[in-house]
Amino acid sequence: MTIIDWAVAALLSAILLAVVTITDKVIMTGLGLRVRGFLLFIGFQTLATVIIVAVVNPFPSAALDVYIRGIGVGLMWGVAAPLLLWTLSREEVSRVTPISQSHPLLVVIFAVVLLGETLSLVESIAAALAIGGAVLAAIRLSDAGQIRLSGSIAYLGVAVVIIALAQILLKTVTDDLSFWHALALRSAGMSFMLMAMNLRKEILVDLGRFMWSGRQFTALAIDAGAATTAMALITFAIATGPVSLANAFASTTPLFVFLASVLLAWKTRLLREETLDRRAVTQKLVAAGMVAGGLVLITIA
Repeated sequence: MTIIDWAVAALLSAILLAVVTITDKVIMTGLGLRVRGFLLFIGFQTLATVIIVAVVNPFPSAALDVYIRGIGVGLMWGVAAPLLLWTLSREEVSRVTPISQSHPLLVVIFAVVLLGETLSLVESIAAALAIGGAVLAAIRLSDAGQIRLSGSIAYLGVAVVIIALAQILLKTVTDDLSFWHALALRSAGMSFMLMAMNLRKEILVDLGRFMWSGRQFTALAIDAGAATTAMALITFAIATGPVSLANAFASTTPLFVFLASVLLAWKTRLLREETLDRRAVTQKLVAAGMVAGGLVLITIA
Protein backbone atom coordinates (compact mmCIF):
# COMPACT_ATOMS: atom_id res chain seq x y z
CA MET A 1 0.00 0.00 0.00
CA THR A 2 1.15 3.56 -0.68
CA ILE A 3 1.03 6.49 1.70
CA ILE A 4 -2.04 7.79 -0.14
CA ASP A 5 -4.05 4.74 0.88
CA TRP A 6 -3.92 5.22 4.64
CA ALA A 7 -3.87 9.02 4.43
CA VAL A 8 -7.03 9.18 2.29
CA ALA A 9 -8.67 6.60 4.53
CA ALA A 10 -7.90 8.68 7.62
CA LEU A 11 -9.20 11.89 6.02
CA LEU A 12 -12.40 10.20 4.86
CA SER A 13 -12.87 8.85 8.37
CA ALA A 14 -12.66 12.45 9.66
CA ILE A 15 -15.41 13.57 7.30
CA LEU A 16 -17.62 10.61 8.16
CA LEU A 17 -17.01 11.12 11.89
CA ALA A 18 -18.27 14.67 11.43
CA VAL A 19 -21.42 13.26 9.81
CA VAL A 20 -21.80 10.79 12.68
CA THR A 21 -21.30 13.46 15.35
CA ILE A 22 -23.88 15.80 13.82
CA THR A 23 -26.32 12.93 13.27
CA ASP A 24 -25.84 11.70 16.85
CA LYS A 25 -26.74 15.14 18.15
CA VAL A 26 -29.81 15.43 15.91
CA ILE A 27 -31.05 11.95 16.84
CA MET A 28 -30.86 12.65 20.57
CA THR A 29 -31.94 16.30 20.79
CA GLY A 30 -33.88 16.81 17.57
CA LEU A 31 -35.62 13.45 17.16
CA GLY A 32 -35.83 12.54 20.84
CA LEU A 33 -34.03 9.21 21.26
CA ARG A 34 -32.73 8.86 24.83
CA VAL A 35 -29.03 8.31 25.41
CA ARG A 36 -29.42 4.76 26.75
CA GLY A 37 -31.62 3.77 23.83
CA PHE A 38 -29.00 5.11 21.45
CA LEU A 39 -26.27 3.20 23.28
CA LEU A 40 -28.29 -0.01 22.97
CA PHE A 41 -28.65 0.61 19.24
CA ILE A 42 -24.87 1.02 18.96
CA GLY A 43 -24.49 -2.25 20.87
CA PHE A 44 -26.62 -4.07 18.28
CA GLN A 45 -24.80 -2.30 15.46
CA THR A 46 -21.35 -3.34 16.67
CA LEU A 47 -22.59 -6.90 17.29
CA ALA A 48 -23.72 -7.03 13.64
CA THR A 49 -20.23 -5.92 12.60
CA VAL A 50 -18.66 -8.82 14.51
CA ILE A 51 -21.00 -11.37 12.92
CA ILE A 52 -20.47 -10.05 9.38
CA VAL A 53 -16.67 -10.06 9.68
CA ALA A 54 -16.65 -13.53 11.29
CA VAL A 55 -18.79 -14.96 8.46
CA VAL A 56 -17.09 -13.23 5.55
CA ASN A 57 -13.51 -13.47 6.85
CA PRO A 58 -13.17 -15.98 9.74
CA PHE A 59 -10.72 -15.17 12.51
CA PRO A 60 -7.21 -16.63 12.06
CA SER A 61 -5.22 -18.40 14.71
CA ALA A 62 -3.26 -15.99 16.89
CA ALA A 63 -1.93 -15.75 20.41
CA LEU A 64 -4.64 -15.52 23.08
CA ASP A 65 -3.27 -12.23 24.40
CA VAL A 66 -3.82 -10.61 20.99
CA TYR A 67 -7.52 -11.43 21.16
CA ILE A 68 -7.71 -10.27 24.76
CA ARG A 69 -6.12 -6.95 23.84
CA GLY A 70 -8.47 -6.55 20.86
CA ILE A 71 -11.55 -7.11 22.98
CA GLY A 72 -10.03 -4.87 25.66
CA VAL A 73 -9.93 -2.02 23.12
CA GLY A 74 -13.65 -2.49 22.58
CA LEU A 75 -14.39 -2.60 26.30
CA MET A 76 -12.59 0.72 26.69
CA TRP A 77 -14.65 2.23 23.87
CA GLY A 78 -17.74 0.80 25.55
CA VAL A 79 -16.90 2.75 28.70
CA ALA A 80 -16.08 5.94 26.79
CA ALA A 81 -19.15 5.95 24.51
CA PRO A 82 -21.75 6.66 27.25
CA LEU A 83 -19.65 9.56 28.52
CA LEU A 84 -19.32 10.97 25.01
CA LEU A 85 -23.00 10.68 24.11
CA TRP A 86 -24.19 11.96 27.48
CA THR A 87 -22.06 15.09 27.08
CA LEU A 88 -23.04 15.51 23.43
CA SER A 89 -26.74 15.40 24.36
CA ARG A 90 -26.22 18.34 26.74
CA GLU A 91 -23.66 20.54 25.03
CA GLU A 92 -23.24 22.26 21.67
CA VAL A 93 -21.79 19.82 19.16
CA SER A 94 -19.30 22.42 17.92
CA ARG A 95 -17.90 22.73 21.48
CA VAL A 96 -17.82 19.02 22.25
CA THR A 97 -16.00 17.93 19.09
CA PRO A 98 -12.68 19.82 19.53
CA ILE A 99 -12.37 18.22 22.97
CA SER A 100 -13.49 14.72 22.01
CA GLN A 101 -11.21 14.70 18.97
CA SER A 102 -8.12 15.76 20.91
CA HIS A 103 -7.29 12.16 21.86
CA PRO A 104 -4.51 11.84 19.21
CA LEU A 105 -2.58 14.45 21.19
CA LEU A 106 -2.96 12.35 24.32
CA VAL A 107 -1.56 9.38 22.38
CA VAL A 108 1.61 11.43 21.86
CA ILE A 109 1.69 12.58 25.50
CA PHE A 110 1.21 9.03 26.78
CA ALA A 111 4.05 7.91 24.51
CA VAL A 112 6.26 10.45 26.28
CA VAL A 113 5.10 9.44 29.75
CA LEU A 114 4.85 5.68 29.29
CA LEU A 115 7.52 5.02 26.65
CA GLY A 116 10.06 7.69 27.59
CA GLU A 117 9.88 9.51 24.23
CA THR A 118 10.76 13.21 24.07
CA LEU A 119 9.02 16.15 22.40
CA SER A 120 10.86 18.67 20.22
CA LEU A 121 10.16 22.39 20.43
CA VAL A 122 7.75 22.22 17.48
CA GLU A 123 5.97 19.23 19.00
CA SER A 124 5.64 21.08 22.30
CA ILE A 125 4.13 24.08 20.49
CA ALA A 126 1.72 21.76 18.69
CA ALA A 127 0.69 20.18 21.98
CA ALA A 128 0.11 23.61 23.51
CA LEU A 129 -2.03 24.62 20.52
CA ALA A 130 -4.22 21.54 20.73
CA ILE A 131 -4.59 21.73 24.51
CA GLY A 132 -5.38 25.43 24.28
CA GLY A 133 -8.00 24.74 21.62
CA ALA A 134 -9.68 22.08 23.73
CA VAL A 135 -9.78 24.42 26.74
CA LEU A 136 -11.11 27.28 24.61
CA ALA A 137 -13.90 25.04 23.31
CA ALA A 138 -14.86 24.04 26.85
CA ILE A 139 -15.29 27.51 28.33
CA ARG A 140 -18.16 29.95 27.87
CA LEU A 141 -17.82 33.70 28.20
CA SER A 142 -20.72 35.65 29.71
CA ASP A 143 -21.65 39.17 28.65
CA ALA A 144 -19.86 40.37 31.79
CA GLY A 145 -16.68 38.65 30.67
CA GLN A 146 -16.89 35.86 33.26
CA ILE A 147 -15.61 32.39 32.35
CA ARG A 148 -17.97 29.46 32.88
CA LEU A 149 -17.17 25.75 32.53
CA SER A 150 -19.87 23.12 32.23
CA GLY A 151 -19.60 20.19 34.65
CA SER A 152 -20.36 17.69 31.89
CA ILE A 153 -17.06 18.57 30.20
CA ALA A 154 -15.23 16.68 32.97
CA TYR A 155 -16.93 13.46 31.89
CA LEU A 156 -15.89 14.17 28.32
CA GLY A 157 -12.28 14.57 29.47
CA VAL A 158 -12.36 11.11 31.08
CA ALA A 159 -13.72 9.65 27.84
CA VAL A 160 -10.94 11.26 25.80
CA VAL A 161 -8.26 9.75 28.05
CA ILE A 162 -9.83 6.29 27.73
CA ILE A 163 -10.01 6.57 23.93
CA ALA A 164 -6.37 7.65 23.69
CA LEU A 165 -5.27 4.61 25.67
CA ALA A 166 -7.50 2.41 23.51
CA GLN A 167 -5.87 3.76 20.33
CA ILE A 168 -2.41 2.87 21.65
CA LEU A 169 -3.59 -0.63 22.53
CA LEU A 170 -5.24 -1.00 19.12
CA LYS A 171 -1.90 -0.56 17.36
CA THR A 172 -0.51 -3.58 19.22
CA VAL A 173 -3.45 -5.64 17.91
CA THR A 174 -3.09 -4.59 14.28
CA ASP A 175 0.55 -5.69 14.41
CA ASP A 176 -0.72 -9.30 14.57
CA LEU A 177 -4.19 -9.21 12.96
CA SER A 178 -5.71 -7.60 9.88
CA PHE A 179 -7.59 -4.34 10.36
CA TRP A 180 -10.88 -6.17 9.70
CA HIS A 181 -10.26 -8.61 12.53
CA ALA A 182 -9.05 -5.82 14.81
CA LEU A 183 -12.25 -3.92 13.96
CA ALA A 184 -14.34 -6.99 14.77
CA LEU A 185 -12.63 -7.53 18.12
CA ARG A 186 -13.09 -3.89 19.04
CA SER A 187 -16.74 -4.15 18.03
CA ALA A 188 -17.15 -7.32 20.12
CA GLY A 189 -15.84 -5.69 23.27
CA MET A 190 -17.84 -2.53 22.69
CA SER A 191 -21.05 -4.46 21.99
CA PHE A 192 -20.65 -6.54 25.14
CA MET A 193 -20.14 -3.48 27.33
CA LEU A 194 -22.98 -1.43 25.85
CA MET A 195 -25.48 -4.28 25.87
CA ALA A 196 -24.55 -5.27 29.42
CA MET A 197 -25.32 -1.72 30.55
CA ASN A 198 -28.40 -1.02 28.44
CA LEU A 199 -30.17 -4.24 27.42
CA ARG A 200 -33.30 -3.66 29.49
CA LYS A 201 -36.93 -4.19 28.50
CA GLU A 202 -37.96 -0.55 28.87
CA ILE A 203 -34.93 0.68 26.90
CA LEU A 204 -35.52 -1.90 24.16
CA VAL A 205 -39.18 -0.85 23.89
CA ASP A 206 -38.17 2.81 23.71
CA LEU A 207 -35.71 2.05 20.91
CA GLY A 208 -38.31 -0.01 19.02
CA ARG A 209 -40.84 2.81 19.17
CA PHE A 210 -38.28 5.28 17.93
CA MET A 211 -37.31 3.08 14.96
CA TRP A 212 -40.96 2.60 13.96
CA SER A 213 -40.92 6.02 12.30
CA GLY A 214 -39.50 5.97 8.78
CA ARG A 215 -37.68 9.28 9.20
CA GLN A 216 -36.13 8.27 12.51
CA PHE A 217 -35.15 4.84 11.18
CA THR A 218 -33.46 6.52 8.21
CA ALA A 219 -31.49 8.78 10.55
CA LEU A 220 -30.28 5.76 12.52
CA ALA A 221 -29.39 3.90 9.31
CA ILE A 222 -27.31 6.84 8.05
CA ASP A 223 -25.62 7.14 11.43
CA ALA A 224 -24.85 3.42 11.62
CA GLY A 225 -23.50 3.26 8.08
CA ALA A 226 -21.30 6.32 8.50
CA ALA A 227 -20.03 5.17 11.92
CA THR A 228 -19.17 1.66 10.72
CA THR A 229 -17.41 2.99 7.62
CA ALA A 230 -15.50 5.60 9.63
CA MET A 231 -14.41 2.99 12.16
CA ALA A 232 -13.25 0.68 9.38
CA LEU A 233 -11.35 3.49 7.63
CA ILE A 234 -9.48 4.69 10.73
CA THR A 235 -8.71 1.11 11.77
CA PHE A 236 -7.33 0.49 8.26
CA ALA A 237 -5.30 3.70 8.43
CA ILE A 238 -3.81 2.76 11.80
CA ALA A 239 -3.09 -0.78 10.62
CA THR A 240 -1.33 0.26 7.39
CA GLY A 241 0.25 3.58 8.39
CA PRO A 242 1.92 5.26 11.38
CA VAL A 243 -0.55 5.45 14.27
CA SER A 244 0.31 9.07 15.10
CA LEU A 245 0.03 10.28 11.50
CA ALA A 246 -3.18 8.35 10.85
CA ASN A 247 -4.75 9.84 13.97
CA ALA A 248 -3.54 13.32 12.98
CA PHE A 249 -5.20 13.13 9.56
CA ALA A 250 -8.38 12.03 11.31
CA SER A 251 -8.08 14.95 13.72
CA THR A 252 -9.46 17.39 11.15
CA THR A 253 -12.97 16.31 12.21
CA PRO A 254 -13.53 19.43 14.42
CA LEU A 255 -13.26 21.72 11.40
CA PHE A 256 -15.79 19.68 9.41
CA VAL A 257 -18.14 19.60 12.40
CA PHE A 258 -17.82 23.35 12.92
CA LEU A 259 -18.67 24.14 9.29
CA ALA A 260 -21.58 21.69 9.19
CA SER A 261 -23.00 22.76 12.57
CA VAL A 262 -22.97 26.47 11.69
CA LEU A 263 -24.61 25.77 8.32
CA LEU A 264 -27.32 23.53 9.81
CA ALA A 265 -28.02 25.87 12.71
CA TRP A 266 -28.28 28.81 10.31
CA LYS A 267 -30.41 27.15 7.63
CA THR A 268 -32.45 24.60 9.63
CA ARG A 269 -33.85 23.94 13.10
CA LEU A 270 -31.91 20.71 13.58
CA LEU A 271 -29.26 22.24 15.88
CA ARG A 272 -31.26 24.81 17.80
CA GLU A 273 -28.83 24.80 20.77
CA GLU A 274 -25.97 26.16 18.69
CA THR A 275 -25.01 29.74 19.52
CA LEU A 276 -24.48 31.76 16.35
CA ASP A 277 -23.49 35.20 17.63
CA ARG A 278 -20.20 36.52 16.30
CA ARG A 279 -18.24 36.01 19.51
CA ALA A 280 -19.36 32.40 19.98
CA VAL A 281 -18.78 31.46 16.33
CA THR A 282 -15.32 33.02 16.40
CA GLN A 283 -14.44 31.23 19.63
CA LYS A 284 -15.57 27.84 18.29
CA LEU A 285 -13.78 28.33 14.96
CA VAL A 286 -10.53 29.29 16.69
CA ALA A 287 -10.84 26.33 19.08
CA ALA A 288 -11.46 23.85 16.23
CA GLY A 289 -8.59 25.36 14.23
CA MET A 290 -6.18 25.21 17.18
CA VAL A 291 -6.94 21.55 17.87
CA ALA A 292 -6.76 20.50 14.23
CA GLY A 293 -3.72 22.68 13.56
CA GLY A 294 -1.85 21.45 16.62
CA LEU A 295 -2.43 17.82 15.70
CA VAL A 296 -1.41 18.35 12.09
CA LEU A 297 1.69 20.30 13.15
CA ILE A 298 2.83 17.53 15.43
CA THR A 299 2.90 15.13 12.46
CA ILE A 300 5.36 17.23 10.47
CA ALA A 301 7.65 18.04 13.38
